[in-house]
Amino acid sequence: MIVLRDLTKIYRLGGHMKVVANGIDAIFPTGVSVGLLGRNGAGKSTLLKMIAGTVHPTRGQVLSDGQVSFPVGLASSLHPDLTGAQNTRFVARIYGADTTELMHWVEDFAELGEHFHLPVRTYSSGMRGRLSFGINMGIDFDTYLVDEVTAVGDADFKRKSRDVFLNRIKKSGAIYVSHSMGMLRELCQSGAVLEAGNLHFYDDVQDAIDHYNHTLDPERVHASAALPGGSGAADFPYDARMLYGLGLPQTASDWLGDCLRRHRACHFARIRELHYFDVRAGQGTATLLRRQKSARDLAMRLGRGSGPEQRNTLRLLGELGEVLALHAAPPEGHDRHATYVDFMTSRRRGQPLICDFTPSYALLPEQELAEMAALGAGRFVVVLRDPLTRLWAQIQAGVPARVPASGSDAQIPANASRAPARGQEEGAGEEDARMTRITAIVRRAAARGPQALARTWPEADYSGMFDRLDRVVASDRIVILFHEELHGRDGIDKLTGILDIPPLPESSLPPLGPPEDLPPCPREIRDMLMALLKPQYEAMRERFGAQLPSQWSEE
Repeated sequence: MIVLRDLTKIYRLGGHMKVVANGIDAIFPTGVSVGLLGRNGAGKSTLLKMIAGTVHPTRGQVLSDGQVSFPVGLASSLHPDLTGAQNTRFVARIYGADTTELMHWVEDFAELGEHFHLPVRTYSSGMRGRLSFGINMGIDFDTYLVDEVTAVGDADFKRKSRDVFLNRIKKSGAIYVSHSMGMLRELCQSGAVLEAGNLHFYDDVQDAIDHYNHTLDPERVHASAALPGGSGAADFPYDARMLYGLGLPQTASDWLGDCLRRHRACHFARIRELHYFDVRAGQGTATLLRRQKSARDLAMRLGRGSGPEQRNTLRLLGELGEVLALHAAPPEGHDRHATYVDFMTSRRRGQPLICDFTPSYALLPEQELAEMAALGAGRFVVVLRDPLTRLWAQIQAGVPARVPASGSDAQIPANASRAPARGQEEGAGEEDARMTRITAIVRRAAARGPQALARTWPEADYSGMFDRLDRVVASDRIVILFHEELHGRDGIDKLTGILDIPPLPESSLPPLGPPEDLPPCPREIRDMLMALLKPQYEAMRERFGAQLPSQWSEE
């Protein structure tokens, strides 16, 4: 438990006074994850530093009956003149952790290579975030202080960071700063809003999100008026419609989903990617097995640990049980989607759009797409990107950065991902070997011809996806956006206009993230991929004509 008593922090700069904390009295319960929200500059990072003890308050106290981490994700948490290894050893000694064990953990997890032994001042912001996150997650704290750290790194590292963090908070609490409403709903039970030096604590994180959204636009009512036409389904709220996001890898679909999560007209479930329809279709077996294993692991922990740990385990088991109940719904019958609708509308506060953004839905068969369309007069949002650029980015993300020490290329799928083995040297030779593997993968696909594209990279089969959609979904319910035009104000305004909801306030737009670091595609690989993708370009030109962005590749 963390207790704030009359916590006050005042900065005086150039004759002006900035009040970050104005006599805050609050209690952060043991074993509870709290989402901390507030406008940019409200003082969220400073509050974390005061709780960690790295910044002294002007007045008041911070009391804790457990061990609290230093703020994860803040560059100031690390000494710039020490190497990553030296920072790790220093933290291990402060917190009484095993130095050798923590060193091995951080070096393997953070994936810094030779930079682990270089001064932190030479690191990029992303490298500092990965080091900070690795050090914290390698130590068992009672409360983790986290500042937007799961946004660091590529897609694989983000998933790894999220999984590790979720595992840690099964038995610990956290104070989690983020501008992603979806992440806060998924990771946190309670919420707090820092506004004008005052902290407003809520037992339900959704109440904190509602308060925060109101601070962004106090003149607007809680939710926009209902969309015209009703829901189109008897068991669905009459004043709402369903909106599905069909994400494709290496597009801005995640950014788009985060935009809508911040929109007061949109309601999202607590789970970021629900996987309801792909599990129904038999395409989400791995997701189902992973969730079942998590439930078994939680059940095994019952009866162990302290009272707060047991309460947290029961809470997590209850939340996971609700998700597993979705997958146990009957495949037929008029009420087959009743559990899904109840889950999706839980905690809804009148929002006219109920949203389910699960990327793998883009690969669903016609039958499931028809089920989705019939539920809540469903609309579908698809983000398209230049086929060649998107596929090249997917291949780059799928092939490991380090070549395995043994085993043939044929044993590794094109979309596989593998953590690098410790001790392997990086360099030009390694990158050459990696490019050789990529070339071999593309050659095998090219030898099978364009008709095999959907088997090798199903996400690249745009025409197949549209064929399935067009047969079961009315054209006016399919919203197409182009990745190249989406980033920024104009892109999201186009979508909100189509959906007939108010524009998203400028202050609510999520950050775009760092520019994509995509290496050039060699001419040989480009030619083979263009031959595979030729039918896709032809189909998209026929469908969209002059609407296609100028950035799309032309041959």
